[in-house]
Amino acid sequence: MAANPDRIFDGVLGRITALIMAHGNRAAEAEAVAELDPRPHHRVLVVGFGPGVGLRLLDVHLPEGHIAGVDPSAVMLRSATRRNRRAVAEGRIELHRARADALPFPDDDFDGVITVNTIQFWEPLAASVGEISRVLRPGGRLVAYTHEWAITRVTGKDVRTWARDTAEVCAHAGLDDARHWRARAEKGKSIAFTARKTEQEPP
Repeated sequence: MAANPDRIFDGVLGRITALIMAHGNRAAEAEAVAELDPRPHHRVLVVGFGPGVGLRLLDVHLPEGHIAGVDPSAVMLRSATRRNRRAVAEGRIELHRARADALPFPDDDFDGVITVNTIQFWEPLAASVGEISRVLRPGGRLVAYTHEWAITRVTGKDVRTWARDTAEVCAHAGLDDARHWRARAEKGKSIAFTARKTEQEPP
C-alpha cells in the first residue's frame, strides 16, 4: 500500500501506531461508514483496516451482509482480529494480509469499499485503483477519508492537486463521479474522496 510503510506499521512501533490509530481515526472511520451508508445485506471491503475500529463500526450496519478487509501489516492483522474476534469467528468478517494492488477477491464482489488514512500510501496508485474497480460491482462506491497533512506529506501535493490527479486515475479505471470535500472529522482537517464504478450499459 505504501512505498515502504513497514517501519511504522510493523514491529514494536507498529503496536504503538495501532494504539494511536484506534483513537485518532475513530471519527473518520464513523464518518466514512455513514457516507457509504451500506444496506444491511451489502458486502463491503475495508482497505487498510488498521487496528479494526472501523470494522466494528461497519459490522453494526451489516447484520445480513459481509465485511472483508486487507492490510499489509501483520501487527494490524493481529490487532483487528482481536478487536473483532467474535465477528471473525462467526464468519461475518474475514481479514487478509494483503496490499491494495493485489486484492484476493473475485471480480464484482463488493457493493462498497472504505479506506481511512491509507489511500495516500497506495503504490502503485493506478494498479491499486484498478484493483478497487475490479472488485466493485457496477454502481458500487469507493469512500476514502484521509488526514490532510498525510496527503501533503506523503504525496508532496496539495489537496486540490492530489484530488484532481486521483480522480483522473479513477476515471481511467472505470470509477467516475469523483468528488472531494473537507470532512467533519478532525475539525475539517480530514479530506473525504468518493468515486463510483460506472454502471454497465444494458445489452
